[in-house]
Amino acid sequence: MVSKRLKTRVQAGGTLVLDARGLSLHADGDAEMRARIEFAELNGLRIACSALTPLEVRRTGRAADRLAYVLSRFEVEQVTDEVVATACALLDISGLDGHECLVDAVVVATAALAKPPVRLITSDRSHVPALCKAVTQLPGSPVVKPIVV
Repeated sequence: MVSKRLKTRVQAGGTLVLDARGLSLHADGDAEMRARIEFAELNGLRIACSALTPLEVRRTGRAADRLAYVLSRFEVEQVTDEVVATACALLDISGLDGHECLVDAVVVATAALAKPPVRLITSDRSHVPALCKAVTQLPGSPVVKPIVV
């Protein structure tokens, strides 16, 4: 459990959002991803993911325990009406298909509604960058910079 003091400090510096690949790498103990998370935390960033992301990287057995521990340290953002509306707008702006890009749109919408500056860890080189570009056309949304791993 993260202390209230640390959560307050973390929330002051922006947000690092993980998509399925980022969360999966961290849950699997990837040293580079662990270093990214530690660096972000030391620099006051809040670490978050969409509530859909753990479903994408579902694990069983000991791996499920590790995933649960990792998630206990992050903010898991619910898929609210505002997230859904933002995801719809991003799909409309980007021209991407909702059936094919539904989860990506929800993850980017989650990032678009986060405290800036916002960075999004992803392995997607096509849909997520296009959706992040679409964020710039939404009124009042922060820039969401994708970091491809």
